[in-house]
Amino acid sequence: MILLYILIFFFGAAWASFINATLYRIENHFKYPDIFTKSSHCEKCGKSLNWKELFPVFGYIFLGGKCPTCNTHIPIYYPISEFLLGLTFVLAYIYSFPVQFVFLIIFLFVLSYFDNLYMAVSKKLVHIFLLSCILIFFLDINFTNIIAPLSISIIFLLVNLFKKSFGFGDILILFGLGMVSSYKQFLITFWIGILLALLYSLIMIVLKKKSIKNSKVPMIPFFAIAFVISIPYTEALWNMLLNFIGI
Repeated sequence: MILLYILIFFFGAAWASFINATLYRIENHFKYPDIFTKSSHCEKCGKSLNWKELFPVFGYIFLGGKCPTCNTHIPIYYPISEFLLGLTFVLAYIYSFPVQFVFLIIFLFVLSYFDNLYMAVSKKLVHIFLLSCILIFFLDINFTNIIAPLSISIIFLLVNLFKKSFGFGDILILFGLGMVSSYKQFLITFWIGILLALLYSLIMIVLKKKSIKNSKVPMIPFFAIAFVISIPYTEALWNMLLNFIGI
């Protein structure tokens, strides 16, 4: 069983590596079929990477986080994203995630790539994600699901009128996730995402990577992680929350 989990983990991590590489090449205007067929290499010095250097997660460790030829640093985002998607695939197998949730998670992975890179996401991608959530919602209509995400989205929109704290894309993505989740799952997703983003901000401030005034963080990756956590653990976390506040 452990061997199976390991194989599933690296299958998910390999998917993450493929998605990251494909998005990078699209962003840097690679032509078809080079987007899919060109061998991976250092973009600065052109050194081709072998299979050990390309191996998900461990390739980064093997390389020491930098190109062995020109010492160009490899963004830490890549091995972290590979590890997280690999772990997500294992959880999806163990807890039998619904197919539509797996689809949304991979979509969130793509959105996270751009949010991490630009602190913004294409409107077209956000709209496609929202439309996907609407379609899933209408396949299993439950109008009570809309109350919590709609309320929070309206609050954020009003707050943003006075002080911009969330991007409009973040609000639409949250609303979409709320449509496909129970109200408990949505609230768990929302608060875990906020707490993870806050923890990340504090770590960056301590490491002096960001200042308090410049502590803006990409929110989509944290909402994506929180959504994955919420799928199998909503009831357990909800009960923990109620016990914590004495209800």
